[in-house]
Amino acid sequence: MSEQESNHWPYVHNAGDFVIQAGFVLGPRQIDDFELVYFPDGTQTEYEIDGCLFVLNEPCFIFTRPGNWHTYRFAPEKNVRHLFVHFDYHSLREEDERYGTLLRDGHMFPARRHLLVTGLMEKILWIANHQPAHWRRRLAVLVSASLEELSSFSPQVTEGEAFSLPVPIQHAIAYMEEHMTGPVKIEEIAAISGWSHEYFTRMFVSSTGISPKRMLLELRLRRAEQLMMSASGTVKQIAYSVGFGDEHHFSKMYKKLRGITASEYIKRCQDPLFRHTVSVLEPYTPYPMNRNILVNSLVK
Repeated sequence: MSEQESNHWPYVHNAGDFVIQAGFVLGPRQIDDFELVYFPDGTQTEYEIDGCLFVLNEPCFIFTRPGNWHTYRFAPEKNVRHLFVHFDYHSLREEDERYGTLLRDGHMFPARRHLLVTGLMEKILWIANHQPAHWRRRLAVLVSASLEELSSFSPQVTEGEAFSLPVPIQHAIAYMEEHMTGPVKIEEIAAISGWSHEYFTRMFVSSTGISPKRMLLELRLRRAEQLMMSASGTVKQIAYSVGFGDEHHFSKMYKKLRGITASEYIKRCQDPLFRHTVSVLEPYTPYPMNRNILVNSLVK
């Protein structure tokens, strides 16, 4: 993206989807850019900014501007997941009137009134992790759309109901999770749904965006990442424990899908950045958790 284009679109710095240990306190701190955070659950986490206290007792978005002193006191008895994106934006710096709600009094926005933005945030993280063609530009466009939606907040308008997976698909994923340590055939999983193999596969792809085989592989890799993050065995031991027939196949697939080796992932988990994260298995998130993805440098 050229410098001229970056003045018209948000300039995304980094993004992540993290689960933070209960009781962790972040701050007081100031940031040099804008931050949009999505909390998908109400956890009683506290967000304090410039002397104002917000208790996050429902799914919500938090918008923080550069230079504002703020503190997050994460829930004392529950691990807290949050999706975030840091960015700069010329229109916000120049206090464009169309972002008046954000600039004048916007800090906390209930997610129930912004279901579109919840989907946009999840898509932002998917793109940041998978990095398809033109991914930086797509991130900028989606962040811009999220800001437009939050700025158009109206307490009289309620958006539609949230989407959920069909029950047979939920049962199939639960079966994968329960049996992933051993050999599992897609035919077995299809039988759980009560549908034919072809119809099950078609419905699975339509509902989740990936095939049943790909989902099973993803669940195994995520379970392996849980074990690697907690240093629960060697790469070989972990590979066998999550259902891979041999270490080499595991290493090959991990490198192919994650872009780094399993050994490199273990090393990254030793970084202080991960001290307060909690590895989780979230079957409906088609990317690994607890990754801070660098999109652009802070300096243009």
